Amino acid sequence: LWYDVYAAFPPRDAPLAEREHDIKPVRRILYPEDNIRAAFYKTYGTPRPMDMTDQDSVSECQKFILKYQQLERLGKYQEETALFEATARALQKDGIVLRKRQRQQMCLRKRDLRKDQL
Repeated sequence: LWYDVYAAFPPRDAPLAEREHDIKPVRRILYPEDNIRAAFYKTYGTPRPMDMTDQDSVSECQKFILKYQQLERLGKYQEETALFEATARALQKDGIVLRKRQRQQMCLRKRDLRKDQL
């Protein structure tokens, strides 16, 4: 099968190991909301599974980002941490409950148990 495809569509340049390749640096593609998204997942983890069949559904992370950007445009908050917490409170008022990651709490409990055992 592969031979038939190769015969029908031969490569423009011969696939030889000695052939010189253009080495181009890989550009970092980061958007401003990527930092918000990273902080969200670090703090809250993955909240709930999403229904991917519903085209109109928006993830909790995306709702958080939109609210964060909305509050950021208002210019009330000087620090990012204050803006992050204000966003969580604003979403809570809108009926979206965000729970902090339990994994961090479990790690703390294990650490405490180890201290008690020593």
